[in-house]
Amino acid sequence: MATAMITGCDYGIGFELARQYADDGWRVHAICLDEASRRKLEALGEAVVFHRQDIADQAGLEALAARLDGEAIDLLINNAATFAPDGPGTLMLPDIDEFTRVMRINAVAPAYVAAAFEKHVAASEKRVIVFIGTRSGSIGDNGSGGHYAYRCSKAALNMVAKSVSIDFAPQGITAVVMHPGSVATETRKGNGIPVGESVAGLRNVIAGLTPEMSGRFLRFDGGEIEW
Repeated sequence: MATAMITGCDYGIGFELARQYADDGWRVHAICLDEASRRKLEALGEAVVFHRQDIADQAGLEALAARLDGEAIDLLINNAATFAPDGPGTLMLPDIDEFTRVMRINAVAPAYVAAAFEKHVAASEKRVIVFIGTRSGSIGDNGSGGHYAYRCSKAALNMVAKSVSIDFAPQGITAVVMHPGSVATETRKGNGIPVGESVAGLRNVIAGLTPEMSGRFLRFDGGEIEW
């Protein structure tokens, strides 16, 4: 049985990733921030293992990695993320603490998740790490400005993923950034791609990843995004 670890499974893309992989016969370690998410994750079946863990807590990540020592993780998906509301002024900056919080969760924490579970992924058959990014983090694609905290954090995440793809290459680990599309979830109302469609696309691309594709910035439909 293949094993996945997915962060940010409380709702939206993370929950749907856990659901679809579990339905497909995978064992899933679902990382959540809220204890209230336990019931709906465990309702997906015995193959789903709920873990309450703040990904920005380095000691907690290392403790979880130690508890899972010896368990191979075929696919690690760094999905957990956050957003900051716009503030006043031309740049509409949030206050500096909010900006820093977004950077910590969206860019810094995923690097520590990758570091904590490096050996688990390296010990697996598939050896894949996916960072869920967004085209909003593409410098080349930015034609509208705004959303400084979110854009900057996701651009930084791209650098994390690119460096991980280089540093983990000797262990045969493939690491990519993936854009899920503009998805209609609980936190994003209005028009958008149905979350099930986005996740199905992500899974299809992930299934076709090869070591030669490591370090790329890919869309859920298989296209590529400029950095």
